Amino acid sequence: MALSEVTSEEAAKRLAQIPNRALDSIEALSESVRAEVHARRRAPRATTLSRVARLLAPVVSVETDRLVDVCDALEREGDVMLAPGGILHATPTRAVILEASARLFGSVPTRALTTLLGREVIAKGGTRLVASPDGVAETMATIDGAVITPEAWAGLDRTPPADAAFLAALGQRLEWQCRSAGSLERDGALDWRTWCSTQQGMGWRYGDEGRLWWARARFGGHHRAWTEGGAPSTSRYVELGADDADRARFALSREVTDALRLRVTSSGERFTLEMPAWLPRPEYRWLSLRAVPAPDCKGLTWKVSAEDEPMITNMLTERLGLIAEVS
Repeated sequence: MALSEVTSEEAAKRLAQIPNRALDSIEALSESVRAEVHARRRAPRATTLSRVARLLAPVVSVETDRLVDVCDALEREGDVMLAPGGILHATPTRAVILEASARLFGSVPTRALTTLLGREVIAKGGTRLVASPDGVAETMATIDGAVITPEAWAGLDRTPPADAAFLAALGQRLEWQCRSAGSLERDGALDWRTWCSTQQGMGWRYGDEGRLWWARARFGGHHRAWTEGGAPSTSRYVELGADDADRARFALSREVTDALRLRVTSSGERFTLEMPAWLPRPEYRWLSLRAVPAPDCKGLTWKVSAEDEPMITNMLTERLGLIAEVS
């Protein structure tokens, strides 16, 4: 495949096609990452973000951490898929029909999606939607897309609650699928941290004891592991995917009294929900269909309607063990 250099003028022309947004806005950066992944179909994550930064460089300088945050959000949305080995894959176009709108997911860039659907696609942060669900199902069928239910999209029916039964299942996996201590460290020692929960807060801490562990991989990505009580460098372990590790965080924190506090604040017709930590992906996706993230909250604070608040609070308390504190 022949390669051609993109000049500063050509880069500015391409970036100018992103309508009504600053080029370093979340919407514009999300669109740049989607377009890069969709065009290549699959590529290493680090390489993809580096290419996006180089394309933007003639016009605007974007910090790597900001692009990483944008890519993280697109992975949670399902617009791109991160596979083992740190490879990003393009994803098909899907729509979730809601009462007054339809949410859209997939790696197809917004301008192309607008043309395919024949209607305006509204971008808000990393999310995209059309203002009316009328006719969306029929249109999706003509562009090889799919309409899926909110439940199927979130995947709550395919994942267990974060509770003692889930931890017991991890213990069984450790018996059946364990790997030997230190087998992840053939290329050098890893900087392991363990998940700690107290009434004062939760987070990854350095220590010698714990069951859930996390470390950066030497060549990109992360390792997550479950053990009987010691670090994977000294104890047998089973390696976990991101979703199981996220669920284990809440299941472990559920064992600590008052560790999982959900702060619910009323402000007229709206409620603000403050999460104690990142939600597992199914609960995050389910919440994102019914709530709006607060600006710059990194997914921890959400605005919901008074009508939806009881349903959302009940889901979070039942599945994740959160204790609602209403004020």
